[in-house]
Amino acid sequence: FRTIVGELRLPHWPPCPPWSSIMAGLRNVYVAFVFIALGGLLFGFIIGINGNVVTSGQLLCPDHYTGEVGTLTSYGYRQCYRLDDLQKGTISSLNLIGACLSSLFCFRFADNLGRKLEVQIASILYFSGALIAVVAPTMWAISAGLLVYGLGIGFAMHAAPVYIAEISPAEVRGTLVSAKEAVVVLGIFLGFFFGWLFQDIDQVGWRYMLSVSAAFALMQGVGIMFIPQSPRFLVLKAVRSSPLLAEGSQVAGAAKESLQFFRRAEAAEVEQELRIMWQEIAESIGTATVAAKWTDAFKYPKQLFIGCGLVFLQQVTGQPSVLYFATNIFKSAGFGSAAALSSVLVGLVKLVATLFTVFRVDRYGRRLLLFVGISMMAVALALIGTAFVFRICMKPDTSIQDCAASDVSLPRGWAVATVVGLMVYVSGYQVGFGPISWLMISEVFPLKVRGAALSLAAIVNFGSNIIMTLLQEVLQNALTPAGVFFGYLVLSFVSLVFVKFVVPETKGKTLEEIERMLAGNRPRGNSAGGARAPAVVAIGSE
Repeated sequence: FRTIVGELRLPHWPPCPPWSSIMAGLRNVYVAFVFIALGGLLFGFIIGINGNVVTSGQLLCPDHYTGEVGTLTSYGYRQCYRLDDLQKGTISSLNLIGACLSSLFCFRFADNLGRKLEVQIASILYFSGALIAVVAPTMWAISAGLLVYGLGIGFAMHAAPVYIAEISPAEVRGTLVSAKEAVVVLGIFLGFFFGWLFQDIDQVGWRYMLSVSAAFALMQGVGIMFIPQSPRFLVLKAVRSSPLLAEGSQVAGAAKESLQFFRRAEAAEVEQELRIMWQEIAESIGTATVAAKWTDAFKYPKQLFIGCGLVFLQQVTGQPSVLYFATNIFKSAGFGSAAALSSVLVGLVKLVATLFTVFRVDRYGRRLLLFVGISMMAVALALIGTAFVFRICMKPDTSIQDCAASDVSLPRGWAVATVVGLMVYVSGYQVGFGPISWLMISEVFPLKVRGAALSLAAIVNFGSNIIMTLLQEVLQNALTPAGVFFGYLVLSFVSLVFVKFVVPETKGKTLEEIERMLAGNRPRGNSAGGARAPAVVAIGSE
């Protein structure tokens, strides 16, 4: 036994520096992360409050309401509306439609804007959209506000994963990019919480909910003013402007200052990291001295298939749609007035599951967490779908199809099973699809097309999300809730196959190493070596 054990030698790892010293050295990275990721919190917040905005007693008139019903142009601050299923889906999707439109803009112009400016634009749009909707006295103006808010989502969700990945060292990049998803989930939890808090203020409670998001947007806009541009983005600009890092180069100097800020180090201490960054970026873009065209993203079909495939499956397995209608789903399960509070619990469970992934992604790897998370979703979907087969109407002589939401119930055992299944479902999503999809997107695309490629993935993400949200109510009526959940179950099995055969493992690799790993489909015209920086250069000498 001793002989066998003696042959199994573990690799010798150098001693880790104290955690306090790691935290101190990356303090500015964490500060920047907070203000960048606030855009994700605001995205999650609108998801969380949606079920408490487009619901009976708020924008929608109660089932037995006999007063005046609002129209698209009628004026008043305490109006309620009667909307059909498609109209409900449209109102719920307005922020996603806005996000899709701004993602199209980012697809073409993101690499000209830079990551910081994108975040600043996002904060302005978030604040303006929330404020317009809060003070709007008509349905068309409310809709306009939600659409403007959605434009902010597109800019924020495009910039956040790339910005965070580019300022983070490789050893914490997975944790921080995944933590962005944790902030989205925190936003969902806060949305559920404030939705529950203001739900009893009839017809205007939703205005209080949206006013909270305006405060967060203001906080982001002020904070990001003090955060520098991504050093990798600045190096990319410098490489394109000159084959050598000339002494006194303004852009190269800004890149060094940015890296000094994020590493909290002196100029000499960041020299080596910046030189390596320069060499790898120069190799990545080859001889190109101008910004890549937005069409160049299509020259990397393998990376696009990985990124777009993940975000598409992330949406069509149903979890985002479930969150938009979480409160109404709990009502359908028979929880009635307690549905909003139950949704708060869902948000809390999602947050805990996301934090688990954040602190384990760089240990367990991306693929394993995707397998575990999607498998949890599949088990939960089977349970929820079965439970919803047994829904009953508490009103005598009324079929389940004609039953009001407040009268729908489940036998006690199946009601508990639905809640447990929903908790496992959202936990599985947050272990796998939720944080890992956006992490993979921020990693697999080459730097020179990262902005355009991530925009394309975001368009697929928001586009499929819009379709799922628009069709959620329609599908539930056509297939029954049970049929919808069984449909998601089938798509979960498809997702497992996709991860098995398509998704690579990127744990522990720098962004440039990942690019080389996936370079089997390097566009023709780029040499393997590309343009290299000289061995000794003066990087932004002052």
